[in-house]
Amino acid sequence: IFIFQENAVFPWLTVEENVGFGVKRETEADRKALVSHYIEMVGLTGFAKTHPRELSGGMRQRVEIARALAAEPDVLFMDEPFGALDYLTRLRLRHELIQIWQREKRTVLFVTHDVEEAVQLADRVVVMGRRPSRIRAIVPVDVPRPRDLDDPTCRMLRDEIFGVMGLDHQGQRVSGDSTGSIQLPPHLRK
Repeated sequence: IFIFQENAVFPWLTVEENVGFGVKRETEADRKALVSHYIEMVGLTGFAKTHPRELSGGMRQRVEIARALAAEPDVLFMDEPFGALDYLTRLRLRHELIQIWQREKRTVLFVTHDVEEAVQLADRVVVMGRRPSRIRAIVPVDVPRPRDLDDPTCRMLRDEIFGVMGLDHQGQRVSGDSTGSIQLPPHLRK
């Protein structure tokens, strides 16, 4: 199941109908219970009969997350799902996603260009290179949750990932050749 940066909720359906779209259960009561469970899980209780046009961008994104989870996938693919949201909404949804992940224990493949978001959410950060895309490094994030991005270990991981990307600790391109080739730290070399 995919969740994209641009939300893909159905504007003509209510929150409840969006979350329940495609959900099959033996009885209608079971189906409604499952839909209600995921609406509550993403913090949209009280909005079940609301249409997407009446919701904020963050709320619409939570509808999409609930719909994806209601399908009960083994793997959830999220392609920059918070990219179009304001900073505070992104922070709140990161926190909510971590809580959902801890309860549901689903595998999530999360694509982001935000290094801090990757450090906060991931167990492993896979750094991709330029075209043709290749894996430049896989950086384990062995920091307990909840993660404080100001923690020295998180800052070190962020700086390490920036280094793999050819950037300094502030995200600025470091001088060097134009190919983006850099020397990886020993523990990141293949």
